[in-house]
Amino acid sequence: ILFLTAIQGGSGGKWQTPHQQAKLASIRGRGVIEPGDVGIWATCARGQEGKATVELRSLLHKFAEQFYGIVGEAEEEDEDEDGDEDEDDLDIESAIRKEAAAIEDKKEKPKLFSTARLDIECVLFVKVRPPIDPVDFVHRICKEVASKPDTARTKYINRLTPMTMIGRATEKGLEEVGKTVLEEYFELAGDKTMESSDDNGEIAKEEKSERTSYSYAIRPTIRNHNTLNRDVVIKQIASSIGDVHKVNLTKPDKVILVEIYQTICGMSVVGDDWEALKRFNLAELSKPIPKATVEADAKA
Repeated sequence: ILFLTAIQGGSGGKWQTPHQQAKLASIRGRGVIEPGDVGIWATCARGQEGKATVELRSLLHKFAEQFYGIVGEAEEEDEDEDGDEDEDDLDIESAIRKEAAAIEDKKEKPKLFSTARLDIECVLFVKVRPPIDPVDFVHRICKEVASKPDTARTKYINRLTPMTMIGRATEKGLEEVGKTVLEEYFELAGDKTMESSDDNGEIAKEEKSERTSYSYAIRPTIRNHNTLNRDVVIKQIASSIGDVHKVNLTKPDKVILVEIYQTICGMSVVGDDWEALKRFNLAELSKPIPKATVEADAKA
């Protein structure tokens, strides 16, 4: 059973279905990035944020279908809070039919991505929902663009930076995010390998030994934030990682990406091909190879 409710405010007291109210709430809250969010930062050409957002949505949906076979629900475009005139003028019966159709469509298509509004030039953020892992997703996109630049050339989007977890941009928030993100790849300071005499325990110890051999580098980016500086971020993260890991700024096994924006911070761990993949810069990856380079490779 579907119910119609009249709400005041942006609707001007006109009848709205629950679907219309949910849509309006989604639009109003779309710009909020909160602790616990997972997503992707993207940089773009100055003054082209709107076009870049459309391009990014299209790019992400295309590769979500290509890599995972998932056809996600397209994000609804921003609208005036009064909504379309046609929608306001629908009679109740038509509104109910429209809502029922929308509900059935949403059952089949999950909403994988939602963009956030930011008051900073050249930067976008897209929230990512399961089952997509942003690190794996961005890595696969960049490898695809590197191997087939003509099939995924972007006009406005430059760099993509995956975020495994978002937290608050404080020392405590950075510590909490770091513990959650880093423990999958590193032995953290104070961690102890659990001793066990059975076969499973021995296997676990061997896997942990292999895991903890990674070297690492920390790459922070800070925007519109004055509390945590670059040195503080690097020192705090490095001190949380066990001594078995060594810093390697030239050829690290893992790169720890840290993005701090206003009151939030995010972190992820990417592989040793981050530099080779142009730091996940799609514009650089899709550049045509200079003719001289191609000729030199052919002669070699």
